Formats: sequence, C-alpha cells, structure tokens
Amino acid sequence: MTEMINFLSKITNRAENKLNDILKPVEEDLNRLEMKLSESLTSGNTRLDEITGYIIKTGGKRLRPALVFLFAKALNNGFLSSNHFYLGEAVEMVHTASLIHDDVIDEAETRRGFLTVGKKWNYRTAVIVGDFILARSLTKLVSVGGVATELFANMLNELCIGEIQQGDQKFKIISFEDYIKKSERKTAKLFVAGAECAATITPDANNLIIKAVRDYSLNFGIAFQIMDDILNFTGNRKKVGKPAGNDLKNGILTAPVLFALEEFEKNKDSTLKKLINNKLKGKKDFNQAMNLILKSNGIQKSRDLTQYYIEEAINALEVMEDSIYKKSLINLAVYTLKREF
Repeated sequence: MTEMINFLSKITNRAENKLNDILKPVEEDLNRLEMKLSESLTSGNTRLDEITGYIIKTGGKRLRPALVFLFAKALNNGFLSSNHFYLGEAVEMVHTASLIHDDVIDEAETRRGFLTVGKKWNYRTAVIVGDFILARSLTKLVSVGGVATELFANMLNELCIGEIQQGDQKFKIISFEDYIKKSERKTAKLFVAGAECAATITPDANNLIIKAVRDYSLNFGIAFQIMDDILNFTGNRKKVGKPAGNDLKNGILTAPVLFALEEFEKNKDSTLKKLINNKLKGKKDFNQAMNLILKSNGIQKSRDLTQYYIEEAINALEVMEDSIYKKSLINLAVYTLKREF
C-alpha cells in the first residue's frame, strides 16, 4: 500500500488539477459534441425538444466521450474519424438515458443540482424521453458499424442486470466482491464499451493495445464509482447535486458503509448492522447510521481502494506510446481521486 501511495503521489504532483486543462487536447471535439447532441436529439416535437434541450443544458462532464476521443487520438496520430465522433455521441446518449431511467427508479428530485426530468415534467414522460435518447444512440452505433452494436448491447445487458441486482440487495449487507461487480455493471462497463470500441475501429490497433484500453477503462470506471460513493457522504450538496447519504437512505450499501460495518464488527459493535437490518426506520436511525459511518475509517479505506484501481488503470497504459493524449488519460485518472463532484 505504501508503494502505491508513493507512486500516485509522484504522479499527482505533476498532474493537471482542473478538468478543463486535462481535457484540453479534445476540447474542440467536446465543444462540437455539444452542438451535435442538440442536432441529433432534435425531433420536431416541441415538448420533446424542450426536454432534450434542458437535458443537454444540464449535462455533466462528458467523461465517457472524452475517453473515446482521447483513446482515438492516442492510437491514431491525433486524428479523430467520423466514426469515432459518432461513437462519442452514442456513449453520451446511452449514459444520459440510463441516468434518466435511474432517476425514475429512485424517484429522484434532483440531478447535478437541477430538477430531474421526472420531477420537472413527470415520471411517465421521463421513461419515454430516456427511451427516445436510447433509440437515437442506436442510429449512431449503426453508423459506426463493426463491433459497436454488439459491444453496446452486451454492456446494456450488464447494466440492466446490475440495476436488478442493486434492487435485490437493498438493505442487505453484501460482500466487497458483489459491490465491485455491481460497480462494473452499472458504471464501468459503459466506459469500457466506448473506449474499447474506439480502439477496435482504429486501424492497426492490435490485441495488446485493445486489452490495455479495456483494462484502463474498467479500472477507471470502478474507481469513478467508488469516488461517487464517497462523495455521497462527504460531498457538498450543491456540487454533488443530491442529498448526503441519499444512497444509504435508499438501502444501497456502498464501500464506505461496508468498510464501516467491517470495522465495527471487529470491535464487537453491532449498532450500525442493526440499524441497517431494521432498514433505517426514521430520521433518527438514518442520522445515527450516518454519524457512525463518518466517524469510522470507512471513507479513508474507500479512498485507498480508489487509489488501487487508479494505479491499475495507469499501469495499463504502459504499452501505449507517450503522447499528450496518454498524458491526459493519466491526469484524468488522478483527477478522479481529487474530484469534489
């Protein structure tokens, strides 16, 4: 563990701090993506176009298409083909649709500090809009051709299994293995699908390179999810865009909770376990559980776990030639450890 922390410390010292700086090599491509998303999601229906316009305006960091563009340029001498761009659109559309559907399942009121589609309009409309965006993503994948449709179909299959799995596990104390598997299915596999497809459709990308891209994306995606789970406890509500402990309140037990439970169990203290088994009935139980988790080493151990996956992601890039795009991929991984939302 000490070697790992020293390794990341050295990289962190020379890593860019701001996401905009890290993504500078694909800044123009991401700006073009914003415009193309508006065009691609235009339907001609006034209400639908109003909603998709709102979704694009309140969009996130566009990390998934950023990974597609960075790998495409790293493996193709700085060139981004039209198929790579279609792929970037598709991966962002799938991500957006999955979030809309997630918010319906959770009956969430806010996302990134804005009202969700379900709350601003209604949940029935939100389901249809999510389906519409998924349908538009398919047109982009058909344009890409090759293995794109198969990779994304497999990923969506895993995502659905992960969602059902999460529902079945509410308020159940799961193993770390199950937690990581769920994180792969619900988050990491989408990073993998976009990046792996970007490598696969790039001329002369051999199996070693494709595996490196896959390994980086999988480990990066898992680390990203763990960090999300940490921020659900420690993040500023305005920046994170949802209430602290929201997942815990909904019975979703993440890394900080699992580590805290492990720690209390070693100390022969079953208070937290009993609260969870009783499904946190009432505000008092929830607040007590939150306080127990925050006073434990659960957050720090979760950060250590994030560091492990970040190191694995960075190590996967060793087989790739040095470039400004590879540097951005390394900086992006390190940024995950430091992000606040």
